[in-house]
Amino acid sequence: MERRGCGLGCIIAGLGLMLILCLVPYLLSSLYSIVTTLLQVPVAASWLWGDWLNTLVGESDLLYMLLAEGPICCVGAIGLLILILGLVMLITGVGQGEGQYTEEEYLTPEER
Repeated sequence: MERRGCGLGCIIAGLGLMLILCLVPYLLSSLYSIVTTLLQVPVAASWLWGDWLNTLVGESDLLYMLLAEGPICCVGAIGLLILILGLVMLITGVGQGEGQYTEEEYLTPEER
């Protein structure tokens, strides 16, 4: 069997990695909110990612929106790309077997 290089597996793994990197800030912020709620901290649970961004960018609404909503837009685009890639693979039948071989194909020239 011939090795074809990276191929489809690397593309899907790369898209998955990009998806994870875009979602990490939101995951950490959600975990922070859940933990503060479960531990019944007297401070209201806040959106950690939003608070941190607010201190970083200051008064720039455009930069805040790009940093806050940009990763979610990227996640949506990457998710859509993975869905389309999966549908194309499903339609074209990637991953199907090679088909049936006849017994003659396994015989050496001397046995034929």
